Amino acid sequence: MMNTSRRAFFKTFLSAGAALAVSGTVAHTGPAEAAIQGQITGVCLYVPSLGKASEFVEMMNNNAPGNWTVHPLQGTLTEYYFTTRLLYEEARGSANTFVGVVDPATFAVVHEAIVDSSGSFHYITYQDSNRITFSVQL
Repeated sequence: MMNTSRRAFFKTFLSAGAALAVSGTVAHTGPAEAAIQGQITGVCLYVPSLGKASEFVEMMNNNAPGNWTVHPLQGTLTEYYFTTRLLYEEARGSANTFVGVVDPATFAVVHEAIVDSSGSFHYITYQDSNRITFSVQL
């Protein structure tokens, strides 16, 4: 039962991320080709307790084909901040999609890291009391 719910969640999450990637790049004349199916270059952050990396990669490739890198946030909240900030800054020059699935405490740190790097969000969705999905503008 849990696996079915998790699959439905990620399918919805990734479909929304793909849609945002398409709508977000249409406004830019240069990288519009990156939104073509199979040409998504994405970064996904996640908290390991919320799912396995292989499940994320499988769902992303099925629902939003492209080149995804998956980064588990591990360590302390301070390490989450610096990891997120570094990944976001790297993604701004090389990716067209930056998404994540985290718990509320981690999201507070991720949010600060993105905002401190002059970033903003496409969406923030509270899936339940323990899970937040988000998409960052690149």
